[in-house]
This record gives sequence, structure tokens and C-alpha cells, in this order.
Amino acid sequence: MQFDFMHSTDSLFQLHALWQSAQQSLLPDRLKPWLLSQGSLTALLKKRCQEFRLELVTEHWQKLPEPLQQQWQQSEGLKRDVILWCDAKACIYAQSWLPESTLEQMEPLARLGAQPLGEYIFQHDSLERGPIDVALLQAGLVLPVLGEQKQLWARRSIFSVQQQPLLVQEIFLPGVLEL
Repeated sequence: MQFDFMHSTDSLFQLHALWQSAQQSLLPDRLKPWLLSQGSLTALLKKRCQEFRLELVTEHWQKLPEPLQQQWQQSEGLKRDVILWCDAKACIYAQSWLPESTLEQMEPLARLGAQPLGEYIFQHDSLERGPIDVALLQAGLVLPVLGEQKQLWARRSIFSVQQQPLLVQEIFLPGVLEL
């Protein structure tokens, strides 16, 4: 499933990025295991550092980007931006979109606070992950808290938990290569 968020002013991924299937992309060797990982990035990060921390950058209710409105047949949801830190290094900037119906069916998702989304969803046997898309984001992206970035890789995929959808998008920051 392909999405084009270039026209959404609500998404960090509105950039002119070419999203493509991770399986059909030439990925840098050092990042390939991270980009293709099917498991929880939170769990993977925790194994590789002494001190893990999630920083909640923003979490608020808003209109879903147009492609998600069309796919999910809903207009509003929760947008959540977080930074995953390992040993004081910013490693992942993640953005998730949770439609209203998902939050109604899985109310704890609306109250995660500083708890990682991955810790919650990966404990469910019903978890299914859609295909992973990747993109090389051009230099100049300004991330909240972190400022302007150099060229970075990102990935995204739609998850289903108890048949409820959510989208997770992750930017891999230079700190992840230091782990």
C-alpha cells in the first residue's frame, strides 16, 4: 500500500520523499537491519543501551492526512511524535497516527504518555504488520527538539492490533549507528 504525504501539512513526512517498498530498495548496510526489523524497535534499542528513554514531543487530536482518511474512512485521530533515546543519544524520531475507531476499541493507546507504543502493541498476539516502506529524507528536515538534520532514512508501515489500524513512521537518527 503506497501513501503520498507530500501534501499533508500535518505530517513530518510531507517532504518530497520517494517512498518505496523496503524489499525493493538498496539500503545502506549499516542501517539495513534497523530498517527491515519486523519486531519492536523499542525492544531492540533497549537491548543495545544502558539507559533508554522516550521523550513525548507532541500528542494531540487532529484531522488525519487525506490518504489515511480515505483508507480508514475516518476523518480524525491522534497524532503522536516521540524521540527514542539510548544513553543520551537521540536514535529514532517516530510519528504515529491512530484513528478514532482504534482509540475507541483500544482505549489504553490514548493514554500512553511516556510509555512506548511498541511496548504496548507488540504484546498483542493479534498484531499484524503491513509492508515496510522506506525513504531517504533529504538534508534540511527540521525536527522538533532536535533541529535541522542531514540526510536520513525513514520507514513506515501500518499495523493492525485486534483488527484496529494504526500507522507508525520512524526516522533513523545518526545516534542509532553508534549503538
